[in-house]
Amino acid sequence: MSLNQVLIFLNGEEQNILSKNSNKIILSKKKLESVNQDHTLLQTDFESVEDLIKAEAIIRNQISKIDEIGIVYKDIDLNMISYQYDYNNIKQNYQVLMNVIYFINILIPLFNNKLNFLLSFEKDNHYKVHVNNLRMSLINYIESLKVDLMKSNIINIRRLN
Repeated sequence: MSLNQVLIFLNGEEQNILSKNSNKIILSKKKLESVNQDHTLLQTDFESVEDLIKAEAIIRNQISKIDEIGIVYKDIDLNMISYQYDYNNIKQNYQVLMNVIYFINILIPLFNNKLNFLLSFEKDNHYKVHVNNLRMSLINYIESLKVDLMKSNIINIRRLN
């Protein structure tokens, strides 16, 4: 049986998140060099709600039910001296967080009764407070979603690192 995967690559690449026998739709800022399996690539910077609404329409046309949602947010290279004062970077970080949560919410009608979240995140680093906030906010959101949907969906959360 083939899985239907929606993979959100916010930053970095992760091979362990890809299932061999799956229908993959990947949302990413750029083409992923290491993905050599068949997939549909939807390029977005995750800052445009319009892009995410278009992505949802494409996903709805290609997939009847979503079995797995993968989120990759790792390998973040920041200039530590200017990071704490880079307000555009901080604003972009929280805009991406808000839009990813919105995107997952509009995908809820497409969730299979059993849904897996695969998470590959940057490790906690006290220098990267905004990265930590995005990671923890997404984890807390998914855990709350699991509780909210427990009568209709069985949601499993697996962290890959």
